Amino acid sequence: MKTEEPMIRISNVSKRFGDFEAISQVSLDIPVGSFTTLLGPSGCGKTTLMRLIAGFYEPDAGSISIQGKNVNGLPPFKRNTPLVFQEYALFPHMTVQENISYGLKLQKLSKQEAKEKVDAMLSMFGLQGLQDRLPRALSGGQQQRVAFARALIMGQQVLLMDEPLSNLDAKMRVEVRNELRELQQRLGITAIFVTHDQDEALSISDRIAVFNKGRIGQVGDPWEIYFKPESKFIADFVGTANFIDGEVTAFEDKDLLVKCGSDVFRVHQSYTSFRIGDQVTLVIRPECITISEDPVAGDNVWSGEIQRSSFLGRMIRYWINASPLQWIVDDASPSVRGYLKGNVYVGLDKYKIHLLPFEK
Repeated sequence: MKTEEPMIRISNVSKRFGDFEAISQVSLDIPVGSFTTLLGPSGCGKTTLMRLIAGFYEPDAGSISIQGKNVNGLPPFKRNTPLVFQEYALFPHMTVQENISYGLKLQKLSKQEAKEKVDAMLSMFGLQGLQDRLPRALSGGQQQRVAFARALIMGQQVLLMDEPLSNLDAKMRVEVRNELRELQQRLGITAIFVTHDQDEALSISDRIAVFNKGRIGQVGDPWEIYFKPESKFIADFVGTANFIDGEVTAFEDKDLLVKCGSDVFRVHQSYTSFRIGDQVTLVIRPECITISEDPVAGDNVWSGEIQRSSFLGRMIRYWINASPLQWIVDDASPSVRGYLKGNVYVGLDKYKIHLLPFEK
């Protein structure tokens, strides 16, 4: 396989279940050694695509290639694409060692070779001393590590994961996902990860494909998906955003002037496709808005009043009525000045406002 070829190529794939079209003409390249996340709400088609790659479903149209070979019609066990499920799918009557080594039976290795491979997996996933335990005697995080070890012991270069961390508590999810990312980078395997958790996708992915109603809306790195969304759906689904509809009224000093109701916003002109008279939507992330008790000089500054707040540990989120709009604003320095109350000023950096064509 040439190095420039993707590990997996999905070309115009569609899949129906009766009258329901789960996947519609989806195309996606998965680069070699990448961590690619399929992100989207429930029922959007991401798990269907994962199962098509694994061979549990066959596409109604289009093709799937792995390492340059078309695998349409090839059964799952011949694709070398182990899939780790949300439910772990461990054999309850088998010990940790027996679960991990199950696939090795097909290779007819000697007992010594099999033991060396199992010991390597136990060490890699921090499971030493647990090899004789049954799954019911393990914590959720330990069971998930066993599932990963069993999937990787055969030496495959592709790992598929369908919401594998959703059964773990919040702290354990962060710990296991960080371990998983470090392992994927160390081994150089190609990983495809399905989740509906935006924070999870942003924190561990090289690339994210955002699904909506059976189609891919955008593919990009986490920064692009978060700060440069290509649709209002993606901006709204991935993180929190303030949305303001308006009309481009002028170009001035390399900026766009956008009239939103009775207010005019100044936006840095990095959007050459917009013209005067275009209807647009401003997308502004809460952390891109400054909040102050004292007046602030400059453009895009309004006075307002805090309506409510929510303490989230690393930040305080405010809902502020300012200029007839209500803004969601995140203060990332709560330990410095504590809670703000009453009248405040909000400011928008013209370089941190993202513009989208208006969608009805």
